[in-house]
Amino acid sequence: MNIWVFNHYATTPSNVGGTRHYDLASALLKEGHRVTIFASSFNHFEKRETRAYDQGASFCKETINGIDFIWIKTANYHGTVKRLHNILNYTFRGYRAAKKELMATIPDIVIGSSVHPLAAYIAYRIAKRAKKPFYFEERDLWPQTFVDFGKLSRNNPIARLLYFFERHLYLQATKIIVLFDKAIDYVVSRNIDRNKVIHIPNGVVLDNYNTMVADTVVAQAIQSYPYTVIYTGSHGIANHLEPLIETAKLLRDHTDIHFLLVGDGLEKNNLIRLAQGYQLQNVTFLHPIPKEKIPYLLSLADLSFISMKKSPLYQWGFSMNKLYDYMASGLPIMMHASKEIVGDFSDIDGVTLAETPAQLAQQILQRIYDDDYKLNAGNSLKDYVEKNYSWEKLALRLESHMQADCNQGVTHA
Repeated sequence: MNIWVFNHYATTPSNVGGTRHYDLASALLKEGHRVTIFASSFNHFEKRETRAYDQGASFCKETINGIDFIWIKTANYHGTVKRLHNILNYTFRGYRAAKKELMATIPDIVIGSSVHPLAAYIAYRIAKRAKKPFYFEERDLWPQTFVDFGKLSRNNPIARLLYFFERHLYLQATKIIVLFDKAIDYVVSRNIDRNKVIHIPNGVVLDNYNTMVADTVVAQAIQSYPYTVIYTGSHGIANHLEPLIETAKLLRDHTDIHFLLVGDGLEKNNLIRLAQGYQLQNVTFLHPIPKEKIPYLLSLADLSFISMKKSPLYQWGFSMNKLYDYMASGLPIMMHASKEIVGDFSDIDGVTLAETPAQLAQQILQRIYDDDYKLNAGNSLKDYVEKNYSWEKLALRLESHMQADCNQGVTHA
């Protein structure tokens, strides 16, 4: 099959950011398929342009490890208004680039992936033009995420418009891909046929954890501490990292335990100020690093951390890249969340649940010095992620649906 993917923020392991579609494409490539990804070359996380363009060009082509990328030139941004400009650049230029590509080759399946819905809308228009199946991948529930985190009222005109747009894409899609297991129920609650919905969570490329490359800079950042609790990823409101700083405060007298936070986000400066206010010497903040360096970084830590803020949003489940990275590295997970949010996830061997910083501090002290626990828990997590979240298996799951639609001659006329 010739598969086209529209994801504004898709990136490669050599850059900072999520590699969901690169990893999916790599697995599909092994099955004999061809994948083209339409993405912005302005990296959302690094806030920099990553490609060079010929004079007057609005897109360029590149093949990386067998995966075809069509990079869309979009405006640089740091604020909301300029980000909107960037989104519109991707929408109009991405559509023009895809139309031009249609003159050379026709896709068999077109996948449009949020975060913002305009990327999915381009995919819908291209699928309709090519008379091929359109798959709508909703990575975040827009606008439900904003509503549940109190950013928008359900009756806000912007929210109402986004709900309308979301439902339109649901209706037009041949299949709807969701990342959260219970998000199937969310889509069904919008009066959509359950048989249209596919659960394809985030996953992990296990080979990346079996063939790690040592990195001197990464090693220097972590090896100076006898024991390390690590967090990697966004530093935003939803990531709820204040409890980790509070936990570090409680353990400040245990000078052999260090807390390392790697990443960026809107809340990072507030977290730094909080740690500085407590005069903590056991907390270090690092800039984001490329995805390809994450396995080696995690291999040097002792425990990992994740936090989930109480929100109605999690009634639909969760699928965080970092969780599967932690598991693949065999790194026990210290989770600050409530049982009602995480459900059975906390019953997985190697996952420890705490609902307060005091509980978290106690659990860290019980586990961080216990080498037998870390080894056994790590092996259990590796087995679990291999069975449930390897990209090889997830790609086969998606392939079966795409192949069936192609064989049945499903079109988007």
